[in-house]
Amino acid sequence: MTAAPPSRKLGTTLLVVSGLMALGAAALVSRRFLALGPRAPGPTVAALAPPSAAAPARSEEALFQVTAATGTVEAQRGGLWLPIKKGDTLTRSDVVRTAAGGRAVLSLSAGTEIELRERVEIELDRLAKGATVDLRRGKVVARVSGNEGLAITSRDTRTANEGPAHFVVLSDERGRVSVAALSGKATFTAGGKSLTLPEGTQSSSEAGAAPSDPERIPEEVLLEVVWPAAEQRHGVAETEVQGRAAPSSVVTVNGARATVGADGHFTATVPLKTGKNAVDVAAEDLSGRTRQSSATLVRHGAPPALTPESTDLWKK
Repeated sequence: MTAAPPSRKLGTTLLVVSGLMALGAAALVSRRFLALGPRAPGPTVAALAPPSAAAPARSEEALFQVTAATGTVEAQRGGLWLPIKKGDTLTRSDVVRTAAGGRAVLSLSAGTEIELRERVEIELDRLAKGATVDLRRGKVVARVSGNEGLAITSRDTRTANEGPAHFVVLSDERGRVSVAALSGKATFTAGGKSLTLPEGTQSSSEAGAAPSDPERIPEEVLLEVVWPAAEQRHGVAETEVQGRAAPSSVVTVNGARATVGADGHFTATVPLKTGKNAVDVAAEDLSGRTRQSSATLVRHGAPPALTPESTDLWKK
C-alpha cells in the first residue's frame, strides 16, 4: 500500500483540528446560554401620534360637518376651546362658538344646514327624528329642504320646522328669543304655548313668556338714530348715541353690540379722541337685511395756554 504524501496528511490534520475547535466553541456557548438563561427583550418604544385639534369622530357620533368657517370658530372638547375648520366633523358632545366677525355653516345632510352668525354659542345633539341645537346666545339661520327634522331650543323655547323651511332664531342678552319663518313653516313653543309661523312672519318670547302673535316681517329695516351735537367741547372723552330699531334687531355701534330694549330703544357710549370721530350705527333684522347710519363727531382740543406778561402796559 502506498503511503499518502505529506501535504495530504497535513490537510487532513488541519481539518480535524478545525472541527474540534468549532465543536468546543459551540459547547462553550451552550454552557453559557444555559447558565445565564435566554436574554430578555429590550423595552419597546411606542410611537406617539401627533396631537390633533379635532380628532375624527366615530360614525355613530357624527352629527354635523363643517362646510364653511371664517374668522374665529371653536369647539369645546375636554374642557378646551379648539379651533375648527372646513371639513371637520362635530359630534353630539361638542359646544361650538363664533367670535366677533366669525361665521360658520354646519351641514347635517345634503338638505339640512345651520348658519352660525358672529358671537354665537350652541350645543349639538341628535334625536331619533333629527338633530337638536341648543342655542345659548346669538343668531342661527336654519335651512331644511327635505322632510328631515331640525329643532332649535333656547331659554325654555323650542323652534322646529314643519317640512321644508328656512327659519331664523335669535337669543339675545336680555333673555328674549325671536323667531322668523323666511320660507315654509316653523313651530314656535314658549311658556306652554305653541304657534305656527307661516312664511314671512315673526314672533318673540320675552324671558320665557308665551310667544307673541305672528306678525308680518316689515318691508324695511327700522333704524332711527338720535345723534349728539356734532361739536364736542374739550374734556369730553365720550358721548352717547341713542336710537330705535326693531326689538328683534341686532344693533352695533362702531362694531360693538348695543343692547336693544323691549321697545326697540338702544343707547351706546362712544369714546372720543381729539379731532374727528367717525361713528357708524348698523341694524340687522331677523331676515338678515341691514341698514346703516353714520355721522362725524368733532372733539376740540385744549385751548392754547396764555402766558401773562410782566411788562407794564403803559410802557408799551
